[in-house]
Amino acid sequence: MAKKILFLLLAFSFHLSIHSQMLFSENLTMDIDSTKTIQGSLLPVLDFKTEKENILTLKNTTNLNLLIKRRRVINLINKLEFSTYGKKITVSGGYVHAEYRYLLHQVFEIYPYAESQWAESRGMEYKISAGLQSRYRIINKEKLLMFAAVGLFYEFEKWEDPTPSPVDLHAYSRSIKSHFSVSMKHHIGDHWALTTTAIHQAKPDSYFKKARFGGAVDLKYNITPTIGVNGAYRLVYDTDPIVPIRKTYTTIEAGLAVSF
Repeated sequence: MAKKILFLLLAFSFHLSIHSQMLFSENLTMDIDSTKTIQGSLLPVLDFKTEKENILTLKNTTNLNLLIKRRRVINLINKLEFSTYGKKITVSGGYVHAEYRYLLHQVFEIYPYAESQWAESRGMEYKISAGLQSRYRIINKEKLLMFAAVGLFYEFEKWEDPTPSPVDLHAYSRSIKSHFSVSMKHHIGDHWALTTTAIHQAKPDSYFKKARFGGAVDLKYNITPTIGVNGAYRLVYDTDPIVPIRKTYTTIEAGLAVSF
């Protein structure tokens, strides 16, 4: 049954034409509560501004954990961004990330995953990737967690070429890359939680010259055990983008966090 559910989730992610070039799933991975079969969170963000037309943007990140026999977890993370420009409504960005976490030990797990993204504002029509990673908890304390993740993944990207009158309207990239990340989760007092992540991704034959780096910081204030306020910062630096765009991409968001 679990394999069938995983297959459906992965198939669903591949068939979506899915905001950044790198997902920081470690910052969204929830601590597993063994007393709950289903647990999750919602992170809605609403933004309004006036330009030539009124612009309203709604972003929502959904995070869902399904616990199977206390040792296996299906984790599904989905983000959608809807924007209105006057009377026009568009889906401007988003992603789907699915992983099947197998808890070999309290501090060690392996997980295959698949994800799909799109980012129209950057010109990335879609990106699809899938791979296998392992996660090890270096520090495993009640208030402080630190863990490292390593793995390999396949990545396919399709970009619009912003060059005036390009020979080809689109640029494509197909590659196998390595992934290494270090994350820390620190519960400060009874209400604050800080999560940070640093990521390195690269092809095996260009580990340093054409790498992609990422950093993420999430700061959450828990008003109640289920409701809080979350601020997030994301930085992606691609040393060798396949089209001529800015190498650095940053986002800052703040919004409500609701867990169940």
